[in-house]
Amino acid sequence: MQTDLDTLKDAIKITDLARSLGLQIRGRQARCFNTGGHKNQDKHFSLGLNIDTNRFKCFACGVQGSVIDLYKEVKGVSVSEAINDLTKMAGLQGNIKPPVKQEKTGLGQPTSRIKTKQKQARTSPSQQAGSKPAPEGIYEVLQGYCGELDSQSLAYLTGATRGLTRETIARFQLFSIKDYQATNKFMQEKFSLEQLQQAGLVSEAGNLIFYQHKVIIPFIEGGRIIFLQGRRTDNQHPKYMHLKRSVPLFNAETLKILATGERVYICEGVFDAMILEQNGFKATAILGVNNFKPEMAELFSGLDIVLCLDNDEQGARATQDLAGVFLLQGQSVKRKLLPDGVKDITEWYIK
Repeated sequence: MQTDLDTLKDAIKITDLARSLGLQIRGRQARCFNTGGHKNQDKHFSLGLNIDTNRFKCFACGVQGSVIDLYKEVKGVSVSEAINDLTKMAGLQGNIKPPVKQEKTGLGQPTSRIKTKQKQARTSPSQQAGSKPAPEGIYEVLQGYCGELDSQSLAYLTGATRGLTRETIARFQLFSIKDYQATNKFMQEKFSLEQLQQAGLVSEAGNLIFYQHKVIIPFIEGGRIIFLQGRRTDNQHPKYMHLKRSVPLFNAETLKILATGERVYICEGVFDAMILEQNGFKATAILGVNNFKPEMAELFSGLDIVLCLDNDEQGARATQDLAGVFLLQGQSVKRKLLPDGVKDITEWYIK
């Protein structure tokens, strides 16, 4: 069956395709793939992504076109190959399901802890994210120095706005920076500036980045801490701060124990994932759609994926963007619909 090219050009969002092809995106712009055609090897976000016309144009080298042209140029394939591949990605041959199904009622049954049929081992989440290894043990040293949570942080996490149990807090190894000055000095005495910068722990001035963000959430893989995110306990912004390095999935280890067909929730925040796990479900979290790399979708292969992002306009757009990434990998997803007035899954539980 011959594909209608106008239909194909509109079937895949230009931003979703650019992201799936590995282009670095910031808003509606990306780094151009045609760096050889730029003066001084232009490294700016010069490739405009027009969501109204679903086309791209680089304002540095002039290259432009539709999703077909973008795929053809980045992949280095012929027009016919590009059309064929994109047709399959868009499901125009009936072999790909619609990207988002609405899930209006409940969360389903909690996932059993006992697995009878394991999936084939997935690639390491940190390898998928392309993270460059930090100096070995550096995050564990910080965690060890900080020790247990202080009373204020514990009250915040177990209080009415978070609703986490002490067991959940211990399971995810949350800790807090009690004395910033002392912690900053300790880490600078223990490690070189180069090591701290490689780990993403310090600012350009050489100081620990977690100044006001005293609650620290570790991202753990294979028993080791591979990433850290900090959270303020007051109402000031920014609420979150994370390491200045490639961002992996939170709680990606849970994917390794799921069998084909089992359900997993993808949340927008780490606390949403924690409270789902606390209630018997399997969940991971992303720190923004732009941090979800196309290769991460492979980690969810064969699973029943439910997107559970924030219940607002921005969350709805992010849900569509994330669904598009999975669509381009040939995977369908569902969306968890929350009641009006409920901001996120944490609020849904604590209310």
